[in-house]
Parts: sequence; C-alpha cells; structure tokens
Amino acid sequence: MLKLLFVTDVHGSNVCFRKFLNALPLYKVDVGIMLGDLTGKVLVPLVEKSKSSWECTLMGQHVDIETNGELEKIKKTIENAGYYWVHQTREEFDAMKTDPGAIDALFKKLVFERVGEWLALADERLDGKPYKMFMAPGNDDWFVIDEMIDKAKMVHACDNRVVDLDGHEMVTSSWSNPTPWQTPRELPEDELEVKLEGLCKQVTNYERAIFNFHVPPHGYSLDLCPKLDENLVMSAEEKIHAGSIGAKRMVEKYQPLLGLFGHIHESRGAQKAGRTLMVNPGSEYSEGILKGVIVMLDKKKVKDYVFTSG
Repeated sequence: MLKLLFVTDVHGSNVCFRKFLNALPLYKVDVGIMLGDLTGKVLVPLVEKSKSSWECTLMGQHVDIETNGELEKIKKTIENAGYYWVHQTREEFDAMKTDPGAIDALFKKLVFERVGEWLALADERLDGKPYKMFMAPGNDDWFVIDEMIDKAKMVHACDNRVVDLDGHEMVTSSWSNPTPWQTPRELPEDELEVKLEGLCKQVTNYERAIFNFHVPPHGYSLDLCPKLDENLVMSAEEKIHAGSIGAKRMVEKYQPLLGLFGHIHESRGAQKAGRTLMVNPGSEYSEGILKGVIVMLDKKKVKDYVFTSG
C-alpha cells in the first residue's frame, strides 16, 4: 500500500511549508506531494519612523510598531500569511512607489529567497528519511522556480513528466486555463488540452495512474468559486465553475485511479468521475492553516482517504 499526503496552494506561507514537512513523519506517509501555487503575492514595507519604531499597512490596516518585540511579531505574521517584508526608510519607500520596475525586482528577489530557504530546509529535514517529497509550481509561479526545484537534493521535481510512486505513474501539470489575473502559466483551453494530452499519453498503466493537475476539471464540485464582477469583486451569493475543460476531458478519457487538484481554494472536497477518485484539499494559507488530504492506494484501488487540517 502507498500512503501519500497531498497539499496545494501554500502561496508563500512559511508556517504552512513547515507544517507540511512536520506532517510527513507525523502521518507516517510514504510520499508527500506539494503542488503549486508555491509563491505569495504581497510585499509589505516596514517603514522607519525612527531608529526604534516603524509603520506598515497589513491586510488593509495601518499598523504602528513601537518596539523590537512588536517588529519581530509582525514579521512572523507577514511570513506566515504568505507575504514578504522589507525594511525601508521613508525616503526609500517614497522613491520605490514611483518605480514599478524596482518594486517588481525587489518582490521577485524576496520570493526567490524564500523558495530557496524552503528547499534548503527540506533538503536538511528529508536527508536519510524513508519518505520522499515531490514538488511542482502552479500557474502563479515564475519559471525560475522550476530551476530551483531541479537543483534541490532531496525534493523531487515532478512537473511535466511521469514519475513512479511505488508502481503508480504520476503525471503533473502546473498550468491552468485563463484567469482574470494573467498569471505566468496559462493557456487557452484548446492549447492546454493538447499539452495535457501529450503528458497523459506517456502513461503505460492508467488503472494505477495518478493525474496531479494544478487546475481541476471543469463542471465538478472541485472547481466552484465565487463569481467575479468587472472590478474583480467576488460575489457573496453566486458561484461558477472555473476549472479546465481540457483537464475534464483527460480524466474522463483516461480514467486514472486518482486525480489530485488544487487552484480553487474554496472547493475542498472529493468526487468520483467514473472510476477516478478526484480530490481538492483546498487552501487557507493566509490563516496559516495547512489543508491536506491523505490517500491510501492499494495496487488498482483507492483503499481510503482522509482530509487533514491544522
């Protein structure tokens, strides 16, 4: 029997990444799979008011920081929410506001530093352990992330390839259908379907296969999210299906044993598509909560699964 832990969409949250590493021996799994999005989206400048006080805007609220103890606490809050912080003088802050290129360069630098810290920590924690960790980016992640994962010693890259998990072939895709945010890894549905088809055709035994796609299949319960208006404001009442038609066709055509999906944070759950068990563990990364699912596979069947949260 193969026992795996699957998580997705940690979006830069330090505490969620550390919880994942801690969960591998805790749940006594054989394999841990972390599927993108790996990186966060928010930069929080900590602006000096004096040599011993700062201010920032965090989650829409102005925060005055009056002691070093408060500063360390706010830094941890920022990191655990998946955000990034930087110390700046008032002059540096005012200058950067008028320079989008400088903001982008600083943000990417901090993003790549955190991913590097994660991979170094994972290499340290996983060395000599009986379980393996696989990692892939998501549609939000820049392509530099792939290069960083490839260089890790104990973290195994799995995007756009077939990997063997104790006789189960797993194919992974980090791409999605178009989103309103024009992220780095998006394709029109027809092109995405061709890409997924080329990947899935490499599998030799679909009865034991695992499809590990960041984007869930369209039209199932795993891809429901609030409808957005023209200003990208979420509806409180209306939901739509935002998954991929290409992913849907691949699952329904090839009927793998298991489908692992993410992307839509709100759609935590499990559903069958023919013989295929499909799961989306959901994400509450900004609250520092790691959502996951443990799946037990026994040759040609899913023996059991259980959702985790903590």
